[in-house]
Amino acid sequence: GLAHSVFCARFSPDGRFVVATGANQYIFVWDVSAGEAVYSRKTESVCYFAVWGPLLEPQNGARHASYMLCTTYDSQVSTHEMAFDIRTMSYGLSSSLMQFPPAGLQRKHMCGLVYGDFLITGTSAGDMCVFSLRSNVFRSALPVCNNGVVCITQSGDTLFLAGGDGRVKAVRGHDTQWDVLAENVLEAGVTALTPSCDGAELVAGTRNGKFWRLLSSDLTATLQAASHVGEVTDVAFGVSSDHVCTASDAGEVFLIDLSDYMPLTTALAKSPARSAVITSAGEILAGYDDGFLRCWVGRPGESTILWQANAHRGGITSVRESPNFIVTGGNDCSVRFWHRTSHELLATFTNHRKPVADLLLDQVLPHVVHSGSEDKLVVSYDLKQNKPLVQHFTQSSHVTGLSQRKDREKEVVSSSLDGKILFWDMDYPDPTGCLEMPPGPPVRLRCCEVSPSGRYIAAGADDARLYIFDLTSCSCIQECEGHSGGVTRVRWSPDQKQIVTAGKDGCVVVWNFFEP
Repeated sequence: GLAHSVFCARFSPDGRFVVATGANQYIFVWDVSAGEAVYSRKTESVCYFAVWGPLLEPQNGARHASYMLCTTYDSQVSTHEMAFDIRTMSYGLSSSLMQFPPAGLQRKHMCGLVYGDFLITGTSAGDMCVFSLRSNVFRSALPVCNNGVVCITQSGDTLFLAGGDGRVKAVRGHDTQWDVLAENVLEAGVTALTPSCDGAELVAGTRNGKFWRLLSSDLTATLQAASHVGEVTDVAFGVSSDHVCTASDAGEVFLIDLSDYMPLTTALAKSPARSAVITSAGEILAGYDDGFLRCWVGRPGESTILWQANAHRGGITSVRESPNFIVTGGNDCSVRFWHRTSHELLATFTNHRKPVADLLLDQVLPHVVHSGSEDKLVVSYDLKQNKPLVQHFTQSSHVTGLSQRKDREKEVVSSSLDGKILFWDMDYPDPTGCLEMPPGPPVRLRCCEVSPSGRYIAAGADDARLYIFDLTSCSCIQECEGHSGGVTRVRWSPDQKQIVTAGKDGCVVVWNFFEP
C-alpha cells in the first residue's frame, strides 16, 4: 500500500502490530501474526512519523488489549486508540487531535517518542515539543538546535535529541520543566541516533558518512567509522598492501588504513572524482569531472593539494602514473600524456569515439600505454614513437576495463558489457582468448584485474557481484555477493591476500582471498 518511500515503520510494544507511513500520504497498520492490514487511511498530507504509546491492558473481562498510537502530519498531532470491536470482530481506531495554544503553533513534527504520560516531538524548526497524553494538550516547547530535530531517543529517564546542524543534547525533566544535562556538536548534520543496550553509549550517523560513538554521561564523541556519501568510482593500491585509496562522485578521495578501515587522509573537492592512483612517490593523484588533475599529499593526517592542472574538456575518466609520465583519459574521447615533473602536455591521441573507460600501463614496455572504451576499441600507444601502435576492434564487446596477464605473451585483458573477458596480443588483430560467464542471465562486466600471481582474474559486474576466474582452468571459480549496487572497480592488494571492490551503492568492500 505504501509507495515511493517509507518514512516510518514501528512495532507495537507486544510486537503484534506494525505501523508504517509513506510518501504517498498513506498510513497502514498490519497484524503481523495474520499478515493483513487492520487499518489504512490516506491522510491530508504526508505523515512523517507514528509512534506507539503504552499497551492498554484489557478491562471489564475483555480478552483483547488496546493500543495507543500517535501520529503527526503538517502541524497537526493526533492520538488514536486502537481497540477490538466485538461487533465487527476486528480492531478499529478512534482518533482525537492535540489541543494547541489559541495563538497556534505552526510546526512540522518530524520525529518523536512517548515518554511516560507525555508525547515528545522534534520539529523542523529545531524545537522539542511536549504534549500531555492524559489531557491531549500541548504543554511546552524547548529550543534544541538549528536545521530541525531529526532524532529523539531515550535511555532511562534521559532524552537524547539530535539536529540537522550536528548538535546532540541530553535533557531530563517533566512536563514544562526540562534541564540540559550535556551537549556536543558533531562535524555534520545527524541522520540517526540510537542508544546501546546498556545505555552507556549512543551511536550516531552524520551526513558526511561518519559513524560516531558518544558517551551517554557527557556526550563525548569518538569516530568509529567513515564511508563515502556517493557512488565509489575508483580504488587504487600503491606498493603497500596496508593502505588503499578510494574516490567517489561526491568529490571525496580517501586513503584508508586496512588494519582498522579508517581514513588516514581525506581530500575533498567540489567536483566528482572519477579516478585516483597512489603515485610512486606516495602522493595521491586524482582526476575530476571538472577536467582538473589534482595531486594531494599522501601522508596520514594531511590533505594539502600540491598542484593541479586542467587536463580535459568534459572531465577526466581515468588516470595512470609512471616514473616518467602521467597519462589521462577523458570524456572528450582523448588520451593525453603529461610530463611527470613539469606537468607539460607531451602528446594527445584521439582514436576513440566514446569516452575513455580505462587505461593500462604496459608491464613489459614502460613507454607503451593501452586504452579501452565502450566504442569497442582497445588502442595501444607508444610514447617514444609518439603514435598509436595497434587498434583492436570487436564487433560486440563494449570495453569497460583493462588489465594485463603476467604469463604467456603478457596479453592485455579487457572486460566488456557483453559479459566476456577478452585477451589481446599486439601482434594479432583478433582476440587470442576469451572467458565467458557461467550459464544464467546476461552479465554486464564493468571492471577486471589480473591477480599479482597472474593465476586469477577478478571482475565486477552491474549485477553487484564479484566474479573470480582461474586462468589455469579458464573457469569461474567464485561468485561473491556483497554490494547492493553495481561494482564499479576491483583491485587486488599487492600481496594477493585481499580484493577491494567499489560500488554504486557507496560501499567499499574488502574481501579476504584464500588461494586453494
